This record gives sequence, C-alpha cells and structure tokens, in this order.
Amino acid sequence: MATVLDDKARQAPPSPAGAIVSSIPPIPDIRRMHGPITSGILMRFYALQAVWFLAGMLPVILGMSAQWKAFGLGLVLPGGGFFFAGGIGGVVLGLLSVAAFAVIMFIWWARGVVVGPPGVLIGTALLSAVWIKGSPGLAVMEYAVPLVFIGLHAGFALSRRAKFNAARRRAKAHNAAIATTQPVMREAPIAASPEMAPGQIGEFRRMLDLALQPVDEWKGFAFNDTWQDGALRYQICTMSWNLAFGQYTQLPAFHGYLNTAQENLIRKHVDRKTWNYWYWESLWGNLKVSKNPVEIDNIMLSGFLGVSLGLFETASGTSPFREPGSLTFRWDENTAAPYNHETMLREVVKNFKRYDYGWFPCEPRWIYSMCNLVGRTALALHDARHGTHMVEEIGDRFNQTMRDEMLLPDGRIRVCTSSTFGFTVPSLSGLFGETWGIRFLTPYAPEEAERLWAILKRDFIKVNENGELDFRLLPLGWDTRKPANFSYDQWPELNPLTMTMWAALEMGDEPIIAATRKSIGTMYGDGVADAISWTRANTMRDMINTGLPEAWRTGPLLAKATYPDVIVTRAVSDGHALDLVLVPGEGPTEARLGLARLRPGGQYRVEQTGEMLTADEQGKATFVLPLPERREVSIRPMA
Repeated sequence: MATVLDDKARQAPPSPAGAIVSSIPPIPDIRRMHGPITSGILMRFYALQAVWFLAGMLPVILGMSAQWKAFGLGLVLPGGGFFFAGGIGGVVLGLLSVAAFAVIMFIWWARGVVVGPPGVLIGTALLSAVWIKGSPGLAVMEYAVPLVFIGLHAGFALSRRAKFNAARRRAKAHNAAIATTQPVMREAPIAASPEMAPGQIGEFRRMLDLALQPVDEWKGFAFNDTWQDGALRYQICTMSWNLAFGQYTQLPAFHGYLNTAQENLIRKHVDRKTWNYWYWESLWGNLKVSKNPVEIDNIMLSGFLGVSLGLFETASGTSPFREPGSLTFRWDENTAAPYNHETMLREVVKNFKRYDYGWFPCEPRWIYSMCNLVGRTALALHDARHGTHMVEEIGDRFNQTMRDEMLLPDGRIRVCTSSTFGFTVPSLSGLFGETWGIRFLTPYAPEEAERLWAILKRDFIKVNENGELDFRLLPLGWDTRKPANFSYDQWPELNPLTMTMWAALEMGDEPIIAATRKSIGTMYGDGVADAISWTRANTMRDMINTGLPEAWRTGPLLAKATYPDVIVTRAVSDGHALDLVLVPGEGPTEARLGLARLRPGGQYRVEQTGEMLTADEQGKATFVLPLPERREVSIRPMA
C-alpha cells in the first residue's frame, strides 16, 4: 500500500527527455517492523531466549547452592555470576565478562563464529561458580540480574519501536520530496569513453603488475586481512571488475595482455590461498567441515567470482571458462571441486533456493543485501551471454524478499541480517553499505535504484557552496573502515567516497560526480579520483542488458602489445577502422603491435605513418611503430 501524499506532493515534474524511469516511485507504507519470514525467525529466537532465561533462573527459583546460582545468573547475563559473588574481584571479573561478550559478539559478526556468544556465557558462568567458592553471594543480585536482563530487552524493544516510528515519519518527508524530484538516469548510446587520465594510467599499471605475474606468485598482494574487506578475494575481484569495466568503456578493441590479466585474476580467485578462510568459517559457523568453498553459502566468494567471470566475458567477448573443470577449487592433490562458469553458478542458484529468504549468507548465518545483489548480477550476466534462465529460477522469491523483508520503512535497505536469529546489524548501514548496491540495482530495478539514490542523497550527501561533497559518516561500521581498493589504505574516508563515486557514475549524476571528484582531489590529491573511476553512466546496466555493440564485437582489434613497454589507454573500433592511444611505459620504444579481426586479405593504412598493412587469411597483421611518447594511432581500411 503506497503512502498517501497531499495534492502538492502529487504534482510531479514532467519526465525529463530520455529518462529511463518516468517517475520515482514512493516508499511503500510499511506498517510492520518485520516481514513475515523475519518475524517467524525472531519469534523462534525470542522463544529460545526465554528458555535460556528460565534455565538460568532455575537454581534461584529452586533455592539451590550459591555455586549453582552463580552459574545460572551467569547464563542469564554476561558477568551475572561474578556480580552475584560480590566484592571488588567479582565486580572486576563481571565487567571483564561483559567486555568479553561484547568482543565475541563482534567476532561472531565478523567471522561467523556462531558458537562464540553461548560459549562465552557458559564459560564465564562456570568460572563464576568456581570463583564464588564458599561465599553465600549477594541476595540482591538474585533479583537485580534478571531485572537488568528484562530491562535491557524492554529498552531494546522500545528503542526499535521508536526508530521504526521515526523511519515511518521520515518516509512521509522523503515521499513528499521524491514526488517533485526528477529521475537521474538517462538513456544513452553505448560509446567509448575518452582515453585514460594520468591517475587511471597509474592505477591501470598497478593492477596489471599484480595480475600479469605468474598465477602462483603473489607479490604485491596484502595478506594482513583474511576475513573482511581487505581479504584476497576482494583485492582480486576489485581489480577484475575494474579491468573489465575499463575494457568495456575505454578498451573494447584491445585484448592482449588485458585479457591475460583478467584470466590470471580469475585463476587466482580459485586458488586455495584465496578461499582457505572458508574451511574455518564453515567449521565454527556452520559446524561443518567444508573443503569446497561454493557448495554451501559463501556468496562473498561465489557471487563475486561470478560477476568477475560475467564482466570479463561481456567486455572481451570471450569465454575461456566454459570448459568442464576450468574453474577447479583444489584443496590438495586428493581433494578438488571441479566446475566451469555455468556449473559454479548452478551452486549459487542452489544456495539461493536453500533459504526461505531466497537470499543466502556470506559469513555463516549472516545475509548481506549487497552480496546477494552481486550474486543475482552474476546470474544475470551469464543468462544474457549464454541464454540460460537462472535468474528466472530465483527472481520472484529474491524480489519478494527485497520488498517484504529488506526494505526499511524510510526506503533504505537492511545491509546485514542474521539468517538464524532475524536481527540486523545497524552499524553496517550508512553511506558505504547502502550506496554499494546501487549499480547492481540499475540493470533490473531502475525505479528502486532511483528511489534509493534519492533517499541516500537526502540522508547522507549533498553538494555544498564550494562545489564539494558534504557527506555524513556513521562513526562505527564500514563508513570508517579502510578502503577496499588497496591503493590508499591510509585514508578511511575514501571507502564511502569510492562507493558514492561508483553509484553516481552508474546513475549518471553529474553534480554528485563532480563534487565527489573535487572532494577526493582536495582530501587526497590529484589523480586519486581518476584511479577509482572505471565506469560511466549505465555501465552495469549496458553490460548486462546489451553487452558489446556489434561494431565492438566484430570490428578490428589490437590483439597483441608488449607490457610494460606499451600502455594502451584507449582502443575502439567502429566496425571497420581501429583507433588507438598508446603511451610508452618504460621510456621511448619500438612498439610491435598485432592486429586481429581484419578483413582477410584486406589492405589497411596506418594514418599517422602512411604504412600499408595487408591482413593474412586469418585477418591478422603486425607492424612496428616508433613510440617515443603518447601517440594516437588510426588504422583505416582501404577501399
């Protein structure tokens, strides 16, 4: 049921020319705090808590010994047994127990250690039973501990209700603003972007240096974060995606070492070094030994790898991972899980179907909206290129969960939800957590992308009078973590600004793009904004829904160049001719270039030198070009 708007709010502006969405839909009137699936899971969790509470209170109710009472009260509340023991030592140990429980709750979220919280409660309760020895304990704590437990949960419930009501009030204000807001996204022909800026060239070379080393070498990769957004899997997929985006937007007529780099990164993605973490997460989170990282859960590996595969196929027009066993997750010489692109994605489909939500976890028992949007995108890319129908198998349930379970009353999205207990982690929402998913919504739900983007701009970002971006960061959570682009880890604010840039680029929101670029330049220096900009308006939407235009798919291309001697910063074909921009990487050089997809036996002219080329029977030709500095090169067919 839609929120009712007054007459003034209904006066929407006319649709702008070329708008993808005619108008931004209002936020639905959400009258329940939780969707039906989440409500059922929460009721089960509250019932479990009630049983746990009663079990802890049983020694007090039955008048058992002080040691049993300490143990029971320690189950009811972290440190409860120590507080019951009394004395300075009991208070100190009680506070340490509270701190230990807070730490294990964070570890539970960060690592999926589901046995951690009950383990700490039981462990500290046992220690308090030993600590109390012959002391009778403080009788007042027999009442205080359960009252604190009840008071905390009552306070949490009242706080959640107050936040829910506040969100509903914000929804009314948002809807009034949305009704008079023009959509941002515009239809546009697919065209190659200008050549790489200097900041892009520097980042391009950094990525190529890492990707073109042998697959079993890891020089330059960071190993100091196994679990979170600095992990190998995210280093790899960030580069994979950016290289594919760069190929699609600036280098559609270049294969050569660019293809090799992307293939190498995908092979690194299936190397055990990248996914070894899953053995431990599965063990302590799912209580299951798993040497196959895509069989159960773990969309943060399978979904992200699936997007790398789909973007590479789309940008290059090649499919090197179609053969059986071309993606093999090998644990040791005796244990391996062989897949190809499609069969690996079949595991993604299977996992989507395993859960009532129709979404599935990253860390064990934690469902992230961004990761599930990535997983859906992986399926959509494969469907578009290969004619499969995997999205159809999961789409209705996926969309229903987005609408009924993950949409918040103020139009924002739940970022992280416990699949076992139903509650969310509010600190993960914010500029980073919610802008992240924008470009994965635009291909199939542009209306929802427009609405979420409009709301995020109202809540978190605006252009100030200096043309820079004013942005609001949440103090705890992802907004203040180090960035996941692995070039600038000394600048935490670059993380949410990067996500803002990516979303604004996909949306084609020029004022936000300009303001974000200016802020990044002011804060971090020239070239940094270029280094994180590999897309243009509608890039993800075009890559899924259109793919390579005919001219790019069939026209001449630069098939060979030597890295790092020759840096290709632009390569595009109109279907007949080929235009290149080349920069020497290690000083002046003689560039030996290999062309492909020429007209067999056809003659071509290098415009800048006048050299004539004749293609062989396979449509290939090579030539040597002096490259003392940046040079534009045009190869034209002769009539």
